[in-house]
Amino acid sequence: MTAQPTVGEIVAITTIDSDPLLLVSTIADDHVTGVLLADLATETLHRLQASEPDTATRQQLADAIGRTNDRMSFTVPLTDCALVERDSSRLGPFEGGEH
Repeated sequence: MTAQPTVGEIVAITTIDSDPLLLVSTIADDHVTGVLLADLATETLHRLQASEPDTATRQQLADAIGRTNDRMSFTVPLTDCALVERDSSRLGPFEGGEH
């Protein structure tokens, strides 16, 4: 079984040439939903960078961003994701798609 990213982790979408980065806000059995980092305001990006490796803060940010604006949400199959940042509290590699 493929390991899933957790809320607050950042994944690259491997089926798009530019590998855009996605902040995971929800997880389902076969896909993740999140917000493209390119769509976030500069201050939000600074807060994300400052929160590393604070997993709880990242999860709170991802939840808040997900609730704020559903139009920014982007859903991707798990097989099309590759982990960019590892949640420091999880052991083992992320087994998403090729990157």
